[in-house]
Amino acid sequence: MSGHWTDDLFIKHADLYQLLLEGMFARAEDEARGLAGLLDTAGIKADALILDLNCGIGRHAIHLARLGYRVVGVDISPRLVERARELSEEHSVARLTEFVVGDSRRVADALSGREFDATISMFTSLGYYDEETDRSILQQCRELTRTGGIFIVETGFRDSIARNFQPHGVIRSGSLLLLHEREFRLETSRMEALWTFLEKKGPNYRLRAEISVSLRFYGLHELISLLNQAGWQYRVSYRDFELREPSLDGNRLIIVAERI
Repeated sequence: MSGHWTDDLFIKHADLYQLLLEGMFARAEDEARGLAGLLDTAGIKADALILDLNCGIGRHAIHLARLGYRVVGVDISPRLVERARELSEEHSVARLTEFVVGDSRRVADALSGREFDATISMFTSLGYYDEETDRSILQQCRELTRTGGIFIVETGFRDSIARNFQPHGVIRSGSLLLLHEREFRLETSRMEALWTFLEKKGPNYRLRAEISVSLRFYGLHELISLLNQAGWQYRVSYRDFELREPSLDGNRLIIVAERI
């Protein structure tokens, strides 16, 4: 392993991250409907082939498949990919989905010879690495997407996150408690955080893991520039799937770009 924090969170402690994703599975249904609306607006109908980059347990891929899309999910975590395959069987969409273990930094190699109608990147799965690597990932996704196809990025909005910064956070998911201690560094636009996982056993919690996480958050103009540098053509952006304009009051960004 490379020693990068993604190995620690998504491979070594994938069982813990899986519990978090399981707790968010249901909400991905509404997000998939929002994705379908954007795809439809771009002329990409059900039965199109979609690439789900860093798919995790397949939350969005499975719900898109339930809407009729064919989806290939790629993730660095063997455990999460295996769980995605199980869930696709449970939701009767295995024939419409395929899940592949692969590193997003080498996604073009993992899916060599494939061509997709659209690519999606959800839940701030861009920004794990440095800007040069993110640009390379976007370029590889362009290579895998047909002319006229689109790229949809859903991610945290740097400007809003910096403005409304919270140094601490807590997430509960079943018996799991995740504590966040965060620092936002303006000079790098990176969120440096310590994730502490606690698991409830009887009346008490026991420490499961402490993982240092570093995420690069982008401003809207930076993401537009990064996409354009990677060969995409920026089209439109929103703050949510209700298609409201980006705002400092909302900490999310949804960006649509086209391969021309």
